[in-house]
Amino acid sequence: MQRPAKPWTAVRFRPTPPSTSYERRAVRNFLNKSRIVGIFYLPGLSLLVGFGVLPICLAIYMSVHRWRPIQGRYVGAGHYEKALGDITSGLLVLGGFSVMIIGVWMLVRNWRDQIDRKILYLAFGVLLFFIMAVAARAVQLYMFAREYELGSDSGLELASSYFLDKNGDPQEQLLIVGANIRSLIGSFLVLVMSSCLLWFVVVRQKKLVILARISSVFLFYGAAQVVSIGWAKMTARGDTDFLDSLIHTVFYSIGTITMQVSLGLIIAFALYRKLRGFAIFRFLIFLPYVVPVVAMATVFRLIYGERESSLSNQLLSFIGIEPLRWIADSTPVINYFFGLELGGLFGGPSLGMVTVILFGVFSYTGYNAVILLAGLTSIPTDLYEAAEIEGASAWQTFRFITMPLLSPVIFFLVITGLIGTFQAFTHIYIMLGPIVNETIHTGVITIWREIELGKFGYASALAVILFILIILLTISQFSLFSRQQEFGE
Repeated sequence: MQRPAKPWTAVRFRPTPPSTSYERRAVRNFLNKSRIVGIFYLPGLSLLVGFGVLPICLAIYMSVHRWRPIQGRYVGAGHYEKALGDITSGLLVLGGFSVMIIGVWMLVRNWRDQIDRKILYLAFGVLLFFIMAVAARAVQLYMFAREYELGSDSGLELASSYFLDKNGDPQEQLLIVGANIRSLIGSFLVLVMSSCLLWFVVVRQKKLVILARISSVFLFYGAAQVVSIGWAKMTARGDTDFLDSLIHTVFYSIGTITMQVSLGLIIAFALYRKLRGFAIFRFLIFLPYVVPVVAMATVFRLIYGERESSLSNQLLSFIGIEPLRWIADSTPVINYFFGLELGGLFGGPSLGMVTVILFGVFSYTGYNAVILLAGLTSIPTDLYEAAEIEGASAWQTFRFITMPLLSPVIFFLVITGLIGTFQAFTHIYIMLGPIVNETIHTGVITIWREIELGKFGYASALAVILFILIILLTISQFSLFSRQQEFGE
C-alpha cells in the first residue's frame, strides 16, 4: 500500500548542498582581495586615527582637567563655563543657530520637490527640542524672578547666576531678567506657530509655498531672538576675548571666501578665453599660493605697516591721502566710511582685519582660479554651441549653463575655504608680530595666546568649542546647498 504524501507544512527545508570547488575558490579569492584592499587602506586609516581622532579625544580629555603644564585636578565643565559664561545660554545659542539654519533651508528650498522624510523628521525633532528648551529657560527665569522678589534664600543665592552683572543694581538687573522672560515667551509663541504651519504645509503636502516661506522667516526671527538673549548673557559673564575672536573669525571667513571665489571666477573666465600669454599669466596667478606663507606674511607686514615710511602709506601720500595705520588700526570700517560708532557684529571688521583679508585674498585667489578653470574646461562645448544656435545671450548662457555645471566646484571651494579660514593662524600670527590689535585675533590666535600662558586645559576647551562650530557650519553648508548642485554622472 502506498504511503500518502506529507503535507507541505511538514516538509523540512534543508540547506543547500556544500559549495562546489569553484564557489569555494571564488569566496577564497574575494577574501584575499579584501585583505589586500585592507592593507592599502591601513596607512590612511592610521593617519586619520593618529592625527585626527586621537588629538580630538585628547583635547576633550584635557579640557575637563586643570592642565598647567601637567595634568592637574578634574574641573569638569569649568573651562567651558569660563569661556561661555553660562553653559545653558551657550547651548541655547548653539540650538538657535541650528534652528536658523533650518529656517534658511526651508526658505530657499524648492517646494515642488519631494522632501526626504528622514531629513524632515530630523529638522522637526531639532525644532521640538529647541522649543522645549526655550520654554524651560523662560520658566526657569520666571521662577527665579518670583523667588527673588519674595526675598527667599534660594532666589538670593541664584542672583549671581541669572543676573547679567552680579555687582550691578539689583532692580535694574531684575528688569533685564523680566525683559528676557518676555522675549523668550514671544519667541516661544513664534516658534510654535511657525513650526505648526510648516508641519501643515510639508507633511500634509499642501501646496502653500507663500505660507511656508513666511513661516520660515518667522522661524528664523524667533531663533535669532533667542540667540541674541543668550549671546548677551555670554558676553556679560564669559570670556569676552574668545567670544569677540569668534566674531572676528566670521568677518575674516566671509570677507575672504567671498572675494576669493568672486575674483577667482573672473580670472578663470579670462584664462578660459585663451588670452595671449595664457601660460605665463596662469603661473603668475598661482604663484602666491606656492610661496611660503611666513615669507609672504612678513613682506605684507612691511608693505602695510603702521609707519608713514611703509610702501602703502607712501602711495597714499603720493595721491594726497593721509597715512593709515593698517594692520595696527582697530577702528571699524563702518566708522571710517559712515562715522557710526557701532560695536560687535554690527560694527564690521576693523581696518586691521581688512588688511588680513587682503592677504588671504592675495594668497588663495590663484588657487581658486585654477580650480574654477578646471571646472570650466570640463563643461562640454556642445552646450555653448547649442545655446548660441538658439539665440541665447551671454547672461543666459552663464546663468543656465555655466553656473549650474560649475556649482559643484564653487561648493567645494566654499566648504574648504570655510574650514581653512576658521583654522587660519600662521599668516595672522606673523603679520601681528609685536603689534597689539585684538580686533584681528581670530579663534585660533586666542587659543594660542592661552597656550603661551600655560593654560593647556582651558585652551583645549576653546579648541573643542571651535571644532564644534566648524562641524556645525560644515553640516549647515551641506544641508543648505549640497542638494542643489548639478553633479555630473
